[in-house]
Amino acid sequence: MTTERYSLLTSRELAAKCRISIGELEERFQGDELVRLNAATNGVTPEGVRRFLTEEGVSYPFRVIAHTTMRGGIGKTTGTISTAVRAAQYGFKTCVLDLDPQGSSSLALGAVPEDDDPIFFDIWQRPEELLADALVELSSHLSILPSSLENALLDASLLNPGSQKKAVRGVCDQLRVLGFDTVIVDCPPSLGIAVISAICAAQTIVVPVGSDAFSLKGLDLTLGEIHSICDTFGLPHPAVRILYTRYDQRETVSRTALARIRERHPELPLAVIRTSSEFSKVLAAGETVFSRYAKNSARDDYDRHVSALLGISLET
Repeated sequence: MTTERYSLLTSRELAAKCRISIGELEERFQGDELVRLNAATNGVTPEGVRRFLTEEGVSYPFRVIAHTTMRGGIGKTTGTISTAVRAAQYGFKTCVLDLDPQGSSSLALGAVPEDDDPIFFDIWQRPEELLADALVELSSHLSILPSSLENALLDASLLNPGSQKKAVRGVCDQLRVLGFDTVIVDCPPSLGIAVISAICAAQTIVVPVGSDAFSLKGLDLTLGEIHSICDTFGLPHPAVRILYTRYDQRETVSRTALARIRERHPELPLAVIRTSSEFSKVLAAGETVFSRYAKNSARDDYDRHVSALLGISLET
């Protein structure tokens, strides 16, 4: 994860997305924008991808995307880190803001903080002074503000409504000053005060769900709370996207849950991630589905999700 060559979009993938030949695509790149990954595969640097996509009409506005759910164990962290890694491959200068005291995103990205390393709890009141030194750079376009158990104290320190509204937003504003254009927030699996602050900062909220009844009930509660929080603080409502993880077409419970989501929330964009053994393989190796170049359903599903999330549409 910390080596740039393992975080590149391949020219094969980009050519397929543009529906042109690999040779035609690679002619568009200059010198060191192409990197030989193996005997059969070239990668494109994030700088090269960004230049190419900008020429194709893709924009890179600053955005904050929060992943929040009331239930743990349904792929929130996988969604966070997969989105962040893919965004960086597409040339977005990306920072993961880990607010979950369990620090699963920090662990998965190999950025577990030491006891004295600053986390969000330490820096949110003075991000202009403290944030830059607290970030861990994973590659040229991907960084993380790691989390640890001390972030569990956030709810007690954000009792003031003004602090709730500004805490995460203030850190994100400083990330923008530091040159980031995409912030991916990994929230705790709850609707506590830290999550309220993240909702106040986000332009887009991704709600991962599973097939179980608790998860689907949590989706309804989360959607209601998002609207209530924004109305309370006088904020525009963020765009909301549903991320249905571990979908298995062979299982009745999966098909039933998917139909229920579509029936109850037809207005919300829905990404379906099929179940795959690839997730356990890459997580065990400290990687994501985008760290390897073999084609598989997990990689394809998350690429469609991230492309829609970031507004990347290149089909001619």
